Formats: sequence, C-alpha cells, structure tokens
Amino acid sequence: RSRCNQRRVRVMELTAEIEAAAWWSAVLLLKLATFGMITGQARFQRKVFANEEDIVGHEGGQVKTTDVVVERRRRAHLNDMENIIPFIGLIFIYAISGAGNAGCVTLVSQIFTAARVIHTVVYIGAIRQPCRALAWIVGLICNVYLGVKVLVHMY
Repeated sequence: RSRCNQRRVRVMELTAEIEAAAWWSAVLLLKLATFGMITGQARFQRKVFANEEDIVGHEGGQVKTTDVVVERRRRAHLNDMENIIPFIGLIFIYAISGAGNAGCVTLVSQIFTAARVIHTVVYIGAIRQPCRALAWIVGLICNVYLGVKVLVHMY
C-alpha cells in the first residue's frame, strides 16, 4: 500500500512539472509564432517583398531580399527557432524524467524566456555586442544544463 501511495505522489509531482513546462513552452511558441508579423510589418513599411506576387496592390513595392531591416528581423526569427525548439524538447524531457522539480522547471524556463526576449530586443534594435551574445549564451547555458541534468539523472 505504501508503495502505491509513493507512486501516486510521484505522478502528482510530474504533473506539476509538466504543467510548468507546458505553460512556458506555450509562451515561447507564441513569441515564435508572432515573429512573422514583426518581419511582415517591416516588409510593408519599407515596401520590400520576397516574391513578385506580394507586390500586387503595394504602390512602389519591390522584390528585394537584401533589405537590412527586414533581414535583421528575419535572422532574429531564425535564431529563435534554432534555440526555442530544442529548449521545448529539453524542458519536457527534463520534466518527464524527474531530473528536477516544478520549481526548477519554472526557474530555468523563466531565465531562458527572459534571455530570448532580451536577445530579440537587442537583435532588432541593433544594440552593439556583446549584449546579443550574452543573451544568447544565457539561453545556451539553460539548454546545456537541461541536457546534462537529464543525462546524469538517467544514467
């Protein structure tokens, strides 16, 4: 009987961890999903488009894939994809494996999310280095931490 109770308690702990991972993953995915609008806004303001058919109805519009402002936003979006997608996988594996509790899941997620928001603001704002690099490194440390903790816990 006591063994069954221990299992029930463990399932409840995992549920809290998974809920935290899901909540922060949703925040990050919304950030990622809205980035297209930020890039699109720059395209419309600057009247530069990636395809001929996009120019229709935009007086003075041109096909240009080298606009500095649009490309900076596009690269920031690509960088988000390269970092957020692995984080989401790692945070769920971390939560499910029992490598950390809900508080740890939340703290690492908060740090990672703050780092990604700062990275985006610094990238789009063209703020000089090392600001962008530092924000990126904080996110990288979060991903490495999660991966190592899972591997050590599972081994």
